[in-house]
Amino acid sequence: MAVDYDKIADRLAALSDEERNAFSAGSVESSLKEHARFSEAFEQGRCYICERPLATFSSENPCLHWLLKPKGFKKKHFPAVAARYSMFQIETYLRWVANTDGLAKNINALPEEGTGKLREVTVRYKHLEWSFSCTESDLRGHASTAHSNFPHFHFQMRLDRRPFINYSDFHLPLHERDVVGFELSKRMPDIFKIKFPGGEGMEEILQPQNYQVLLSKSSKSPDPEHAGLNISSMLIADDGHTIDGSALADLIERARAEGVTVASLLHTIPNASATTIISPGPAVVEQAPRNGRGT
Repeated sequence: MAVDYDKIADRLAALSDEERNAFSAGSVESSLKEHARFSEAFEQGRCYICERPLATFSSENPCLHWLLKPKGFKKKHFPAVAARYSMFQIETYLRWVANTDGLAKNINALPEEGTGKLREVTVRYKHLEWSFSCTESDLRGHASTAHSNFPHFHFQMRLDRRPFINYSDFHLPLHERDVVGFELSKRMPDIFKIKFPGGEGMEEILQPQNYQVLLSKSSKSPDPEHAGLNISSMLIADDGHTIDGSALADLIERARAEGVTVASLLHTIPNASATTIISPGPAVVEQAPRNGRGT
């Protein structure tokens, strides 16, 4: 039976703000509890799903930890993983893995760095890199070709930047929960949002509501080549005024003493206005584009 996405959207829209907030909070809480189980097991070197060591592989028991490339896992085994777990389940797991090695910088789903596809995200963990791609036509299925006339996505995996799985290798069926997620996010983007608690990437971090938190972080700069964020500021004196160099020097010392960024204090300089731009730093993983139709 075909899923009536409009009816689902109507039911969701009919909920009160309080009901939607309660549902969202419950979903986030459940995800964070699962993330806590993942984190504890991952730190111990075992999989929280199958309870086996992360280095083990058994072709009879497809599991998400296979994507960490245990010995024996080959490209041909990946469709079994995609059959058992939905695309968003796979992405969530890999996001959690990536954030064990540095918050957000290893996850890039920034629309401005993509090519306009429905889903484009690249995730990195040490020498491993995974990318997802789904276009509108992938979601609908390509009616002209029998091997891809169903809702599907494409997946890429790299080992030390060398090809292991290519986008063109498989047309991986989307699970019903994937399709529902896509359809609802398109129909009601202000109400239904796909989130990854514990797996936040640069797209989630670089939101206006987070700017003050980002600016308040320690002013102790890491190696610029390994920075996840670029914070640049411009200070302009008001008409008829000049910027007091000693006041600026004092502000820099204050920022160092308080362990905050200079940018977070610039507004205290009298007779001047400050503009700060926060952007992805050089350490952020680059998106791996899927060129052409890739079908």
